[in-house]
This record gives sequence, structure tokens and C-alpha cells, in this order.
Amino acid sequence: MNLLVIIPTYNEIENITKLIRTVFDFIPVNSGILVVDDNSPDGTAKAVEAVIPDYPERLFILNRPEKQGLAAAYLAGFSWGWNGSWDVFLEMDADFSHDPKYIPVMLEQIETHEAVIGSRNIKEGGVEGWSFARNAISKGGSLYSRIVLGCPVMDLTGGFNMWRKSALEKIRLSSIISQGYSFQIEMKYKAYRSGCRIKEIPIIFKDRKQGKSKMSKKIFLEALVNIWKIRNTDKPALGQFLKFLVTGGLGTITNLVIFFLLADMLKFNEIPVSIGCFLIAVTQNYFFNHFWSFSRTTANIKPSFKKWASFVLFSLTGLAVNITVMKLIIINFDVLYKFIAQAFGIAAGMVVNFIFSKTIVFKNKSAK
Repeated sequence: MNLLVIIPTYNEIENITKLIRTVFDFIPVNSGILVVDDNSPDGTAKAVEAVIPDYPERLFILNRPEKQGLAAAYLAGFSWGWNGSWDVFLEMDADFSHDPKYIPVMLEQIETHEAVIGSRNIKEGGVEGWSFARNAISKGGSLYSRIVLGCPVMDLTGGFNMWRKSALEKIRLSSIISQGYSFQIEMKYKAYRSGCRIKEIPIIFKDRKQGKSKMSKKIFLEALVNIWKIRNTDKPALGQFLKFLVTGGLGTITNLVIFFLLADMLKFNEIPVSIGCFLIAVTQNYFFNHFWSFSRTTANIKPSFKKWASFVLFSLTGLAVNITVMKLIIINFDVLYKFIAQAFGIAAGMVVNFIFSKTIVFKNKSAK
């Protein structure tokens, strides 16, 4: 595969020449580097241009008229390379925080995945040169983003990421709304939501030795607010939720009809009937959820007994809630038909079932 390394720069004169030469030591001969410079006043662009003759047809520079932000720089880089021969793109910083030594590992993993994330937040990953407070804020921001977005990628905020062209097509770069720090979060979230095969590899992120960091408290806080904007543009998630409700409703109808016939008409004991109704309805719900409600995350996964058993297992908590609520109503209220109490029990159990289905059973397993 042909790799294009995209390096955005703004006042990186102290790092850029050495970084370029180091990166070329770790990438294949059919790979290239594109530096996207935002008219750095310190002469970064001239330093890059001075090195270009050493790497003909492999080192390129995209000069932009002014500083427009990280997201715009990467999007411009992707656009520049889109119609070329490049089918893999790597994002990395210009300050050696992203060690080029990890590139061969990322290239190995991109053979079987659509996105490879250099992760500080998985086993054997970490940071060097950061204070405890800065590290805590970074990890807290990533955790916050994961909770809000419901995304299992451990390092959502990191900027050392490799993408196949197919992943960028699924993400739809034209739909990106972020302009700053939250760009990396949005890219990974949309890759996850699109069903991309994602792999996180451990990296040690080293604080820059030369130059000045572009990160600020304002940028970080803006990113935390933008998480909600990213979440609100997630139309598939809303559709997924509505489909889950419809599926649950169909399961409820199946459950109630069978329960009415057996418990109210034929006078069978409500407890074994409720269990039997649960097994029938949960099987129906499993297939509806797999092929319809959560189809975006199960498109490449076939139904299996193991997955069905997992769905049943996690639904048992919902069944316990169902039975408990139903019995409490029957014991404490004089209901005309027992299936009315069962309906309230199902409603309570459905809330529990949704939480397990969304976060465990049907979540995107490609993010590892």
C-alpha cells in the first residue's frame, strides 16, 4: 500500500527537518510525506522546501495563506492526496511527540484493519514528560468523550492515527464539523459508527523538547463542548434507538399475546408462563436487533448461538425486573387481567435490556 504521511505545521522550524529525515527512515520507499504549513512566520516552509531535493517525488509541501486550525490542515492534506496514488494516510505531529518508530507496527496492522490508533490509554501505552494534572485532564477528557459518545476507543483524543482510504470514505470527510482539538475525536467516533475495523496499538507519547505547544485550556474546553455537537449530528444513533423501541414493541406484543392465552385463558401459573414468553420474545428481539436495529455495527457479523446466548444472558436481568414488577403489581393491586401487570413489568425490563444491548451485546467489536 502507498502511504502518505500528513504533518501539519505552524512554527516548527526547530523540529521539521530532523523529523522529515527520521520519518523517511521508517516508511517504505513507495511512501511520501506531505507537510501542510499555515504560513509559519518562523520559516518552517522554507526549511521543508530546502529538503525537498533530497527526496524527489516523495516530499511535498502544501502552503496555506494563514493559520486555519488542525482540522482544516488535515482535511486539506486528505484532499490533496485523495486523487493521487495514496491509499493509506497517517496523521502525526511535527514535534516528535509521535515517535516514527511506531510507523512499521501501524503499517502491519493496517493490512487487516481500516484504522490504526496510536493509543496512550491501553496497556503498555502512556506519556512521558507530563505533569500528573495534565495527564489526569487528558485521560479524563478521553473518558468523558467515551461516555458521552458511547464509543469504546480508549484514546479518542490522540492525533497519531493511520487511515485506509476506505475508512475516510465511510467517515465522509465532508460531514466533519470540528475545527480544532475535537477533530480527532469526531474522526474516530464516525469511524466506529460506520463499522470500520479499528485497532489500537500502544505508544509512548513524549512531550515536545523543542518549540511551543499549540494546546490551550480554551481549546480543550471547546472540545468538551463540541462533543455534544458531534453526538447530536449522529443521526444513525437516533434511528438505532427508534428501531430498538419498535423491536421491543413487537417483542412485547408477542409476549403479551402468548401470556394472555396461557395465563389468563388457560390458567397456567404466571411464573413459568412469563419465563416461556421471555424466551420466545427475546429470540425474536435478538434477530430483529441483529438484522435491523443494530445493523450498522453487525453488518459483517453472522448471528450465532454464542451471540444469542449472550443476548439471553444479559436480558435475564431485565427478566428479573420484569417478574419483580409484575408480582408487586399483582400482589398490591386488584388488576382485572394479569397481563396488565405483565405490561408494566416488560416496560421496566426493557430499560435494562436496552442498556445491555447498546453497551455490550451489539456494540461494535471492531474497535480493539
